[in-house]
Amino acid sequence: MIEEKKVQYFNIILCKTGMLLIGLGLIRAFSIYQDKSSFFLGFFGYILVSIHIQSLEKRWGIPKKHTWISTGIFLLLFVPLAYWLAFPN
Repeated sequence: MIEEKKVQYFNIILCKTGMLLIGLGLIRAFSIYQDKSSFFLGFFGYILVSIHIQSLEKRWGIPKKHTWISTGIFLLLFVPLAYWLAFPN
């Protein structure tokens, strides 16, 4: 694998990790404070960042197979952690 592709994949991993942490933070904040307007603003921002990352993946020429794999791994981590944070007991 050439060095440029390694850097691209590393950046995508960082972006997905950041999205995971931001999403979990939003869910945790909503479960504690029950502030719907702030949650929707944060969720809208989260969706915009997600769309931006998808456009970067297309621009960089990341294969769809890798995009689907990274999204699957993201969901496998996000869903159980979100449930655990939202309902701690």
